Amino acid sequence: MHYVSADQRKATWNPIVLDEMQNKDQEMHEAEENSMKARVSSMYVPLAPGTITRIDQSHEEAAAPHILKMQDRSSRNLQRVADQMLGE
Repeated sequence: MHYVSADQRKATWNPIVLDEMQNKDQEMHEAEENSMKARVSSMYVPLAPGTITRIDQSHEEAAAPHILKMQDRSSRNLQRVADQMLGE
């Protein structure tokens, strides 16, 4: 909150305050380096993969979806009873 740049600090200040300001200087320097690395890395586009992939022509007709029809318990029991009655 009361940060002062290094050229404006006085040597007579409390050593703890000076130490904290040096820590803040280091944090700001690291943040600036990381910011610069992010800007530089965003300037480049990654190269395409070295392997060539083949894309086949699309199929003439799409296959129908396979959907399982789930029945509730009573419907299954009814079907089983009907099958038993027809079998007897």
